[in-house]
Amino acid sequence: MDANQLAPTPPRKRTTEVEGALGAYFRFQARLSRICLQIAVFGLNVILCAVLYQIWGRYVMNNSPTWTEILALVVVLYVTCLAAAVGVRDGRHIGMESILAYAPERVKIWADITVYLGMIAFGGFMAYGAAILTDAMWDYINPGLPISQGWSYVPLVLGGILIIVFAIERIVARLNNLEIVPSWH
Repeated sequence: MDANQLAPTPPRKRTTEVEGALGAYFRFQARLSRICLQIAVFGLNVILCAVLYQIWGRYVMNNSPTWTEILALVVVLYVTCLAAAVGVRDGRHIGMESILAYAPERVKIWADITVYLGMIAFGGFMAYGAAILTDAMWDYINPGLPISQGWSYVPLVLGGILIIVFAIERIVARLNNLEIVPSWH
């Protein structure tokens, strides 16, 4: 083996250090991701309040509110889909990094791109299928909460679109040898 093959790869430049149009693109993506995280955290608080109100109504007041369970179920879908999309952007998805640790850098790059192309396909199918379900269920009203049942499928459409958007960002960053700064920093 040659000494150059054993040398560690140089640290990658961070997306926060990029200037120009590409820098603006990464800043927009970071802001979008941060907003998704903030909405997800707000949603978690809504779920907590709904569940606490359900417990209060059922065990203290002996008059269980019916709308809290449906609200919590719908909000869980929003929280999950937004957080999953942010997980794609931040690279927090399940990966097989141990296998690629010994591969040449060129193989690592194309393996990453292949994974993100798969995520783009998954996000596209998810958004398309959920859009069909949203349209089909829009006229039906939830029995306990007077909103359309279509609202239960909207987060899947949004999540699929965001997965595509964030996977494209990961590919652009990888091709430019850039490290994406996580949303929560």
